[in-house]
Amino acid sequence: ALGWVASGVPSARPGLRCPSQPAMTTPIVVRIDPDLWALIPGYLANRQHDLAQLPGLLEAADWLALAFIGHGMKGSGGSYGFDAISEYGARIERAAQTAQGDVVRGVAAELADYLARVDTLPDT
Repeated sequence: ALGWVASGVPSARPGLRCPSQPAMTTPIVVRIDPDLWALIPGYLANRQHDLAQLPGLLEAADWLALAFIGHGMKGSGGSYGFDAISEYGARIERAAQTAQGDVVRGVAAELADYLARVDTLPDT
């Protein structure tokens, strides 16, 4: 089972809860490069916007748009210090490419939990 470490990156360490289990309130702390600090609120707001689009795209079975959103998250997350967002994006992209709506829904729930709990600190 996947667990989560303080950076928000999936870990195979046993005994830690993964986001698909009941929602946790423990913050996920991600250290951010000071050069990117001012960009982070907008970046996270854009991921919330992506997340909000997923249900409608699933309802419309717009697999191309879902894959596009996943691909964008996959490519951008690590660049901003959010490796977990890159992982969620990759999973959404793969699921959309094979029309696996239930998988997209599950990953979306995990992403929602992550975004609700992520807390950023400047890297020193």
